[in-house]
Amino acid sequence: MTVHDAQNLAIKRGRTGLRVLGLTVLGAVIGVGIASANESSQQTSSSMGLTESHPQFCAEVQQLLVPTELAITNVIEPDYDAFKLSKPQADPLITHQFLNPNGKWGLTQISCKTKSADHLRAIHGPTVTPALRDPRRADRSCRDVHRAMALAIWRQASPEERAAAPHPPSRLMLDADLAYMTGASWVPAPAEAYLGADRRLHLRAVTLFAGWDDWRWKIMPETFRGNHYCHLIAPESLRELMLNPAAQAALR
Repeated sequence: MTVHDAQNLAIKRGRTGLRVLGLTVLGAVIGVGIASANESSQQTSSSMGLTESHPQFCAEVQQLLVPTELAITNVIEPDYDAFKLSKPQADPLITHQFLNPNGKWGLTQISCKTKSADHLRAIHGPTVTPALRDPRRADRSCRDVHRAMALAIWRQASPEERAAAPHPPSRLMLDADLAYMTGASWVPAPAEAYLGADRRLHLRAVTLFAGWDDWRWKIMPETFRGNHYCHLIAPESLRELMLNPAAQAALR
């Protein structure tokens, strides 16, 4: 049994309520880019990458969005309701992860709740990582995670897989993140993978970003501030869509 299989056994299927196909929108061709390890709720450093939905995937996402030397505890939520109620923390740095199978389309969504750069800077100071020393430095986007994931998958592909791939990175389109202001709106909004009018594979992540220093959030409880959430196409599904011609039926 793989780590991914073990994680799936801990997830209660049938409570997905999320779709993966979406509307055709303008995108941007994928560019360049990229990418913590052990069981749920254990502290870790980055090592396992973004090519599979392992138990520290969202710790990897935290490191990509805001590179940091802080230890990260990644919590695997057992079901949809637990994930909805979960909140990431800055001290200690805790992220949350939920893998959401979608039997209808045969694709899977992985969701991460992470902390923003301005919150980590406010709590830990600018010395924890060079990326936090410049207050003008923006967090990377959920779209950047899709980019890194696709490039990592492509690097891992065999020559035969690359030769037959229906959607190599050079033809992959990354649509702008669909952004929400509240968790209640963000949670049910699905990440999207679809075939556009240009006959290219489009990916669109769904984000919620509530900056710690953003005046719009100052009156909110602290647990609602300094958060960066991402709904993403899981790497196993993205691998199938990029490399397996037989998986294209899910895009029609």
